Amino acid sequence: MIVLGVVLALSLRWRLAPVAALALLVAGLDLRVAYFGAAGSSDVLVVTRAAIEQVLAGGSPYGVGFDVSVPPGGSYPYGPLPLLWYLPTLSEPRVMEMAVAAVILLMLTVRGRLLGLAIYACAPILLRLTGDGSNDTSAGLLLLGAMALLPRLPRAGALVLGLAIAFKPHALAWVPPLLVWAGWPVLLPLAIGAGLFWVPALLMWSPGAVLESIRLSDRIHGAPYYSLGQALRRFDISIPAETLNLFRFAAGGLTALAVMQRVRTADGVIVGGSLIFLVTLFSGFWSTFAYFAALAPPICWHVDRWLGQDDRRIRWPSDPVGRLAEAVDRRWPAVA
Repeated sequence: MIVLGVVLALSLRWRLAPVAALALLVAGLDLRVAYFGAAGSSDVLVVTRAAIEQVLAGGSPYGVGFDVSVPPGGSYPYGPLPLLWYLPTLSEPRVMEMAVAAVILLMLTVRGRLLGLAIYACAPILLRLTGDGSNDTSAGLLLLGAMALLPRLPRAGALVLGLAIAFKPHALAWVPPLLVWAGWPVLLPLAIGAGLFWVPALLMWSPGAVLESIRLSDRIHGAPYYSLGQALRRFDISIPAETLNLFRFAAGGLTALAVMQRVRTADGVIVGGSLIFLVTLFSGFWSTFAYFAALAPPICWHVDRWLGQDDRRIRWPSDPVGRLAEAVDRRWPAVA
């Protein structure tokens, strides 16, 4: 607060946008350190560590319940990529999430769009999710890479989106609008990105075991949370979990059909996929606010431009970002 207040006061006299960006970077890092390991932590990375240890011991991470989950018996319902992603920080996987958040903050700072940087640096929900034991900050980095590449290199963006699907299947939300906008040529790189990890996993551990993990994950949630089911409970309306979970897939499918009728641009892919993501994940029995950590990076990357603030980009000394942008424009112009 003191640092940001002093910078704000000085900016009344001098143009200090670069200093403000650096102050936001420092604030974002410092606040995340303060929130690291906050109460009410998620068990996602605890279960992920147990799944990795199971693989290292020669077992399957899918189709089994782990006693370390809260409550005990929770499964590993995520993609195969996290089994490698968190291996370097196996003793404390949350360190990887902190490192990923630092990378995203640095990318936003160097890019020089203040509003997106300010949101990502200081939004309380994102501060907590960086170190609470969830894995959506890393998922957000992969989605950011995919959505940043799409406007100029749709096939490269599709490849990275495939990697995001190999990390967490909820990234499938962006596939329908991507196929409508970019056509079938992106299907191959998308399949390569996802198949690079999913195909070996399915061959080694079987599709049935993966489906069993998903079933166990759904079954362990005894009460609705952060979802349509929780909202209905507040009005004394109780609907079985199975019915609500079927409803969310139906609602997500209908949203995808509606979005596919409207997609005309790369921005339409980003926004349309985000809408499918939100409807599918939050209109069922159980959900979590951790999913916002996956959605935030691509939104923060583009929000300044969407709100007409792109011409207010921070220019660092000698403007290396501007010169790089001009070179990229010449080599890879935006796709119409």
